[in-house]
Amino acid sequence: MVHLSGKMITTIFFDIGGVLLNVHPERTVQYLSDCTDVSMEEIRRRFPMAAHDDYEKGYLTDKEWFLAIKESLPQPCCLKESDFWHAWELLLGEEKETVQILEDLSDNYSVWLLSNTNPQHIKEEIEKRYAFPHLVEGAVYSFDVGLRKPDKVIFLTAAMLAGTRPEQSIFIDDVDKNVSAANEVGFTGIHFKSIEQLREDLVQMGLIKKEKIIR
Repeated sequence: MVHLSGKMITTIFFDIGGVLLNVHPERTVQYLSDCTDVSMEEIRRRFPMAAHDDYEKGYLTDKEWFLAIKESLPQPCCLKESDFWHAWELLLGEEKETVQILEDLSDNYSVWLLSNTNPQHIKEEIEKRYAFPHLVEGAVYSFDVGLRKPDKVIFLTAAMLAGTRPEQSIFIDDVDKNVSAANEVGFTGIHFKSIEQLREDLVQMGLIKKEKIIR
């Protein structure tokens, strides 16, 4: 285990979207536009953010989330539920090379996922299509715990569920405000900007060896 400023690191949490997976919201919006003849700009403007937050906290069912989208668009709206879920699936892209870093770290550390996400993406897509959910010890999903980043309580909850403490944990996310919130409760946060930068940060911290970054 590595000690950072007197802290013994035992556990590393990875965000999913933007870190382990490329995400393509423009594909989702384009498909919705094609299905409804509503402009992409109008769909973005009307996107029901409050309902989205509730869906990712597990407060809405899949059906209620579909209806929230449909009802947010100009009425009458012809959006079919099957078309909506196909559009929702298009949000998820290819795995990133970051998955190899996750796998390397799992040799020496307890590696977990910590993500704002929803049951449709996790259960119907991510767990079936990608390798990384099967390379970690556990996962903390917003819809399971009723909390979304950057709420500080989700980080404390994640540490508890992983059987660790914030000061023994690294958190990697591409959203700066999430990293800041994790730092404030004792995690060591890494703001993910590129695979190369993440590798270098982990080398500097002593979490992976220099030769691990050359493949």
